[in-house]
Amino acid sequence: MSERDQRQDQARAPLFEALLRHHRKSRGNFHVPGHKQRSVFDLEGNSWFQTVLQLDLTEVGELDDLHDPRGVIVEAQRLAAEAFQAEQTLFLVGGTTAGNLAAILHLCRPGDTIIVQRSCHQSVFHGCFLAGAKPVYLTACVDKQTGLELPVDPVEIQMLLKQYPTAKAVVITSPSYFGIVQPLSFIAEICHHYGVPLVVDEAHGAHFGFHPELPPSAMQCHADVAIQSTHKMLTSMTMSSMLHVKGNRVNVDEIKHWLRMIESSSPSYPLMASLDLSRRYVVQLGLSQFDKILSALKYFRGNIDSFRHVFEVYSPGIQDPLKMCLRATDGITGYQIAEWLEQRGYYTELADHEKVLFVFSLAASESEFEGLYEVLSELDRAIPEMKPHETVVFPDFPAAGQAERSYDEIKRGLRSFIPLEEAVGQISTEMIVPYPPGIPLVLPGEPFSREMVEYLMAVIRLNGKVRGVFQSFSPHVYVLQ
Repeated sequence: MSERDQRQDQARAPLFEALLRHHRKSRGNFHVPGHKQRSVFDLEGNSWFQTVLQLDLTEVGELDDLHDPRGVIVEAQRLAAEAFQAEQTLFLVGGTTAGNLAAILHLCRPGDTIIVQRSCHQSVFHGCFLAGAKPVYLTACVDKQTGLELPVDPVEIQMLLKQYPTAKAVVITSPSYFGIVQPLSFIAEICHHYGVPLVVDEAHGAHFGFHPELPPSAMQCHADVAIQSTHKMLTSMTMSSMLHVKGNRVNVDEIKHWLRMIESSSPSYPLMASLDLSRRYVVQLGLSQFDKILSALKYFRGNIDSFRHVFEVYSPGIQDPLKMCLRATDGITGYQIAEWLEQRGYYTELADHEKVLFVFSLAASESEFEGLYEVLSELDRAIPEMKPHETVVFPDFPAAGQAERSYDEIKRGLRSFIPLEEAVGQISTEMIVPYPPGIPLVLPGEPFSREMVEYLMAVIRLNGKVRGVFQSFSPHVYVLQ
């Protein structure tokens, strides 16, 4: 196919077009779903849902079947693979979570070893748990100045591949929630030298590679599998993602096998069609739109550099320019900043006891930047009047290696629900994930140290968020008996 033919092909949206044809053709609807393309629906809700309900169909006519595609879904996925520089692409309606689970279940059998970045999304660890795999965790490091995670060390990955020669894969998250980008080209080269696939959870990087000022995508860096949340940084609907594959180190048919078990047998057509349309939008308009957004962000960042009490923190490595982490002076927490902004109608992605995260996308407009600058200027003037909180020092993460107890032992063992203060020396059965920095401090099978418990108690006193710690009369955790 010529380059011109490819461009013309990318102007199509096969699945969306098929939905429109079916809507125009249909005269009688005697199949699910029960709302019958909005014939019956809540009266108030109908004014909001009516348009999308007309496309909320099932596997009828030429609409194809996600789990056995032979028509328009095949065509839509082929166009996505071409756009995202993959050899094969699969649409996901269970988010990147479904793709992470399927990839790990394909690669690992019970007892197999897999090397995993410590700050991976919980779905990666859930995949290891379901597969009965034995994860080997990479060391996590946080920059004390910024509170941001540092990139992983490719040399450590090489060392672990030598130490665990039967490892089935390496799983990396890039970019992180805060936009930190990993040295994927170097990591891929090391993985392939040792004959193992590199799987990248690229949930926050679906936009990478569509503009020269954005980092390259995982596919461009020669990853074997990349799973992207197209809905996070591009334009598809929430829960819609794509799984991209390149090379022969993974078996796509096996991944499809596991997806049939993990995902719904009634996939959402609005979600799938939104993936089709998101691909078309970023191919046709992405370059020019990113030009505008990135230029506006440079101007915006230049303006906020003049603030006295609010400032942006940067990673010492490569960082996604569409993510902005702001901190304040004088011991003011991210929670305080986020609450102050929400009272004025401005909502951020995430706050922790150090900083607040802003996420920009193709939707950003000049008026939004103007409004944000005005409210941040007001915030900068208000900071000196806010009450400071105690400083919390993050403890060191455990060194690279396997947990003290395996997932299999945790699965078979009994567990107790005890006060966090009494957990020192006990083996956790849950992921304990404080924010900041969103990296598991304790993973299933690892013991609680005194420093860890003291840190977690301090975060909780600041009304911080710690996943895996449950609030009863006092903070409690699950441990192995």
